[in-house]
Amino acid sequence: MVRALSFCAASPPAAGPHRIGAGRSSEVFAEGPDRVVKLYRQPFEPEAVANELAASRLAHGFGLPVPEAFGIVGRAGRAGILFVRLDGAPMTVRYAYNPLGLLLALRRVARIQHAIHACPAPGLPSQHARLRHQIEGARVPEPLRRAALAALDRLPAGDRLCHGDVHPGNVIATGAGLRLIDWQKASAGDPAADVARSELMLRYGRLGPAWFSRLFPVRMARRLIAAWYVASYRAASGLPEEAIAAWRLPVAVSRLFGRPSDTDAELLAEIAALARQRPDSENASLFSGPGRKPSRGQPACCR
Repeated sequence: MVRALSFCAASPPAAGPHRIGAGRSSEVFAEGPDRVVKLYRQPFEPEAVANELAASRLAHGFGLPVPEAFGIVGRAGRAGILFVRLDGAPMTVRYAYNPLGLLLALRRVARIQHAIHACPAPGLPSQHARLRHQIEGARVPEPLRRAALAALDRLPAGDRLCHGDVHPGNVIATGAGLRLIDWQKASAGDPAADVARSELMLRYGRLGPAWFSRLFPVRMARRLIAAWYVASYRAASGLPEEAIAAWRLPVAVSRLFGRPSDTDAELLAEIAALARQRPDSENASLFSGPGRKPSRGQPACCR
């Protein structure tokens, strides 16, 4: 078993004396035999560090499968969080050559995500407010921005614990089971939005070099994997398809906030297609979200 902890869906970094993982926003270093420190790259937002600590502790307190967080630390002018070390590898590595194993693991992840959504999220930021901020700054034409904001206004705020970035790169496969990491985007919100974000990342998240992501077989495989994940979540939760569909446009537009990605052009085309499905816009082709239906079969929150 590889001894590694990765907090981003990214390729492994060049080997260093103590660094064991890295991504766009952070690096992970060994801290003794049984702990790691996740250091944020500069410049970093102190609120993001505090939010990850609060969300990680909240989730761990509910008995969810997450690494224990010990507190915020500083190293050479950088802020970070001290975590228990996990023996395992990201799902992207563990199941790279095992498609059936990947699908079965994704079904387990969907059940974990449903268990997360059964828990409250006291003190965490508003998912609705965060999405609004991201949509307002997204790299999209103005009609699409207005459509996404109009859709968001029709959708419920919610008060459930939402991870905000559930995808295989943020799941560590250990001998004791799957463990979900990287809680900096956690919020209080609507589970359907969180699932729509996971679906989006499975389809459009970074996956190898740009040319590889653009291959037709790869795009089709990712579409099918995302559909499998949504079906697995719905089987666990009873959440209706239309509840997730209502969030797809605002969640997709929010993805085009921040750093550009190799899949931006493809995602923008998908956003335009989503907007064209909406009947009551200024051009009779922009978004008007369907009503939100309540989920059934919610499990008791983990204790």
